[in-house]
Amino acid sequence: MTSPDATGEPQGWRVLGFGRDPEVSAAIQEGLRAQGIRARAFALTDDPDGDARLERELCEASYDGVAIGGFINGQNPDVRPAFGTTLWFNRVLNIIHSHAPQSKIILVREPADALPAIQRILGPSRTSS
Repeated sequence: MTSPDATGEPQGWRVLGFGRDPEVSAAIQEGLRAQGIRARAFALTDDPDGDARLERELCEASYDGVAIGGFINGQNPDVRPAFGTTLWFNRVLNIIHSHAPQSKIILVREPADALPAIQRILGPSRTSS
């Protein structure tokens, strides 16, 4: 874990994360920041507005990783994937590939898996320049 800098901002990995629930996204963002990760998490909608929001978020910063919540990526063990969700996930992957090809893709199974998933893909949090 890395410490916050003088401004109180974390100095670890920069990660953009999203799922479908605003409250869960806010809680995950808070928890990741407490662990030293420069996290930005939000609720994504399955519509053109959601696609546009994802594009904007990806263009606002360079991210080490992009974490996709379990409902969207089909990995949540409590939710059976549906054809519509598969189409949404495929669209999301292509948006990420187009706007942040340098970012690692992180599939999160459920909220408690956010930090372990990031660490599986990016490794322990690090201090950035």
